[in-house]
Amino acid sequence: MHKIRARVRNLEKQLITAEFWQDTLIAQNSLQELSDLIFREQEEYREWQTCLNDAKAALQLLESESDEQLEQELRTTYEFLSSKLKHVEILNLLNQPFDDKGAFVTITACDRNIDCQDWVEMLQRMYAHWCDNHDCKLRFLDESIGEFCGFNYVTLEISGKYAYGYLKSEQGIHQLKRISPFRKKPAIKTSFAKLEVAPIVDESMDFEIPQRDLEVLRGKHTYMRGPSPLAKVTHIPTGISVTSTEKRNHLANLEKALVCVKSKLFALMQIQGVALKDVKKPSPKTTLDNPIREYIFHPYQKVKDSRTNVETVEIEEVMKGNLDLFTKAYLKQMH
Repeated sequence: MHKIRARVRNLEKQLITAEFWQDTLIAQNSLQELSDLIFREQEEYREWQTCLNDAKAALQLLESESDEQLEQELRTTYEFLSSKLKHVEILNLLNQPFDDKGAFVTITACDRNIDCQDWVEMLQRMYAHWCDNHDCKLRFLDESIGEFCGFNYVTLEISGKYAYGYLKSEQGIHQLKRISPFRKKPAIKTSFAKLEVAPIVDESMDFEIPQRDLEVLRGKHTYMRGPSPLAKVTHIPTGISVTSTEKRNHLANLEKALVCVKSKLFALMQIQGVALKDVKKPSPKTTLDNPIREYIFHPYQKVKDSRTNVETVEIEEVMKGNLDLFTKAYLKQMH
């Protein structure tokens, strides 16, 4: 919590400078951030204090007499406090620009075969569970369904405080090793999926894409959820392209697709360390030699992050969206 307080003090110092108020938009965003931080710290303190007081009272009662129900309540309180502590430890590492934003997540099969397409859907479900665990909302923005199952790719909009900060550590190649359920003869199959993560941009990200650099297509398409109006936006210089079918009309889908293109373009600018006019088209080649994480279902069970060497045999827990073990290790390494 000390980093939260340090950020509060830093914002409070900015408030008294004349330059701070010259840019109205930045000032408004900073004031909102300050308000959010103060509220969050006060709420967390009250919640923790209540739980600690309850735990102390339960321990005092248990000293005089045994009570199974009270013991269970104490265990539940301990698990809650332990979970909150892990969450706060990660929040204290999320101090980079845009960490508090939502995220666009695109998962793409690295090969158009049924095992890779199924792997994309498995990862999509994993992040859906992660959203449930972290009070985030998930929406399908775009998808290309596989021939028999799964997806060729899927783009998700994940809204919630610090979604980008948590999920930016998921960017890269994810490798799956298992006995394929789609083969007549049992055989171990290795599948790859590529994950791209971008912060959801807002007015504070001050850049505009020239109209001449955009190509816009409108139409209709039938997806898993039925017929939808379609809007596709392509940034011509980089080839970044997003199709939105989430909304019920073309204009709303166009706006959503533009936001996603802008977000992905901003993320690419950050990676390349350049301004918009100098951003380069990313290489179409996907290197599979260095996956960020390996998920092994057979001949043994293990999930290992190659960047931090953190690993666990609790593969089912990982697939249920319990990723904080990897998130925390990655963020610590980056500090």
